[in-house]
Amino acid sequence: MRKIPPLLSIALGLATAALMPVQPRAASLTTLVNFLLEATGGNPYAGLILDADGNLFGTTRFGGAYGGGTVFEVAKTAAGYTGGLAILSNFFCPAQTVPCTDGQQPQAGLIADADGNLFGTTRFGGIYGAGFTAPSGFGTVFEVAKTAAGYPSTYGSTPTTLVSFNNADGAFPLAGLIADTRGNFFGTTSGGGANGAGTVFEIARTAGGYANTPTVLVSFNGTDGASPQAGLIADARGNLFGTTGAGGANGAGTVFEIAKTAGSYANTPTVLVSFNGTDGARPQAGLIADARGNLFGTTGAGGANGAGTVFEITRTAGGYAGTPAILVSFNGANGANPVAGLIADARGNLFGTTGAGGAHGQGTVFEIAKTRRGYADTPTTLYSFCAKSPADGLCNDGANPVAGLIADADGNLFGTTRVGGLNGEGTVYELTGSGFVPPAAFAGTPGQANCLGKSVAALARHYGGLLRAAAALGYANVRALLNAIVAHCEG
Repeated sequence: MRKIPPLLSIALGLATAALMPVQPRAASLTTLVNFLLEATGGNPYAGLILDADGNLFGTTRFGGAYGGGTVFEVAKTAAGYTGGLAILSNFFCPAQTVPCTDGQQPQAGLIADADGNLFGTTRFGGIYGAGFTAPSGFGTVFEVAKTAAGYPSTYGSTPTTLVSFNNADGAFPLAGLIADTRGNFFGTTSGGGANGAGTVFEIARTAGGYANTPTVLVSFNGTDGASPQAGLIADARGNLFGTTGAGGANGAGTVFEIAKTAGSYANTPTVLVSFNGTDGARPQAGLIADARGNLFGTTGAGGANGAGTVFEITRTAGGYAGTPAILVSFNGANGANPVAGLIADARGNLFGTTGAGGAHGQGTVFEIAKTRRGYADTPTTLYSFCAKSPADGLCNDGANPVAGLIADADGNLFGTTRVGGLNGEGTVYELTGSGFVPPAAFAGTPGQANCLGKSVAALARHYGGLLRAAAALGYANVRALLNAIVAHCEG
């Protein structure tokens, strides 16, 4: 039997604005899930990942059987996403009863290894600093294992805790993980570390699984950034890039690089950009990179109108430009407060979400078109949330999408809203007709002897290495990308 293809993880998004509202394109939104707090969990803050069969996976920050949040799956069937939602894990955290030792409040999304095992972080919980009043603890890294029979489906199942943060090695992770070709995990914590301003950490892959103590690569000190709330990306050489929501020269956040060295990583980050408010402030999302190494991201505040920006940091002969180019400054009417990252389609168009603003003030899905000279400075609003029902006046289509997007092979977009829906506790949605152009299929022809080599060579050439290709196409790591190519070539 062929190995099960890996799950995809495509960077999230938000973005852009202009001085005048843009007429929406004819995109159509379908609500796939309406969360109900006690039964299914509620208030998803993170985006989704997608496996090769089209099944969706994500987390809810609250609710579930024990109140500490959930890991869920929305299965795709022959009829579409009609089968409802399955809870794979509940975080065991009954308030005032026992410590939340297996984690509490997963605020970040998931990644998956080549075998389909799911990995993520929780903001609170763990064995350190755990009291009897929720929330407690400094956070965890967890795994939900996939077996020959699939994922655990019993409602009371709990995840396996790989790491409990102890504050000295980091505290309160708000972002998900990335993995290198060896299966080592990398991530950020928003607090803790040597200076209490957050960390970048590595969890080593071992012969028997994973190290249960993280290695702190960087402890932020305020001057070089503070409170990283987003995950990382890596370039072809293994250098790590990310953002901090505060700190830097102006206190408004930074974009940083951690150089890969012969032995490990530099223990001091290189600050590429210190935001100053005018060019954006408080970046809460991670970055994406194009084939030339230019970096793109969002800030939740600042810009010309104070409502956030979409920016580009150009790759230069000597490194990176020290000043970001502002592609869009949101103005409320076309969206406000983007707190998630971006995704790009095959033509280089950028897609994302804003947590507020738009026609109804409750957030948008937008596109920034790639042009011959760069990018349009006015976003196209694809959808404005909270088109209230005449019957009950509620945001039955969802509200406040604080997570980014993923796209399937047909160009359909998927995401979550933090609140709204029939129960007011968030939704999973699908957006069709957005104009998203999915990446071309792998270059090799299934069944041909050179399929694998041709596909790998074409991706490496186009994206400047397989690490960049994996990040750009939304795979959790290079191994996952290679597994997908093998699955393609085997037909």
